[in-house]
Amino acid sequence: MITIDGGTGVILHNGIEIASDKMHDQWVIESDTSADGYTSNILNNWTRSSISGGGAYLTGMSHSSGVFTFPKTGIYRVDFDFKYYVSDDRRYVGAVMELSTNSGGSYADLARTYTTLKDIDSNNSFNHSNVYTHIDVQNATTYRLRFKGFGQSDITLYGANDDIRTTVTFNRIANT
Repeated sequence: MITIDGGTGVILHNGIEIASDKMHDQWVIESDTSADGYTSNILNNWTRSSISGGGAYLTGMSHSSGVFTFPKTGIYRVDFDFKYYVSDDRRYVGAVMELSTNSGGSYADLARTYTTLKDIDSNNSFNHSNVYTHIDVQNATTYRLRFKGFGQSDITLYGANDDIRTTVTFNRIANT
């Protein structure tokens, strides 16, 4: 049975929410950027994707100096695809997603991934690290998210303004 909660307006099917506000927002790095090795670099030169045909729901998140804020509470799926290249081998390269629940007072690792990069032809070799998770944003005024990339030694973050390379995608999938 489909009902509408009179107090909240939430649409329910047999007591389960089926029609929460959805959101899809994609941000990209538009140009190559050097990243120092051994230390995590906060990626701060994000811009909302303007690729033609990118989608009708590209709205919602706010960004300032590498830190993203959420437009409202809810359950979000966040996908971070960190693309990079180098002209020699790297034993490890990684991507990190960090969450703050106290307005940026402190951050903790939320998700992390590592990979390797093997240069096979003495030219630039490319790879990517992808990390994703679900976040239950319980207070949109205090939750903050930022992204870091790092390598065994210096790497070049792969960005472009004519297609999607390094990107983060936010999808609000349900109410909290």
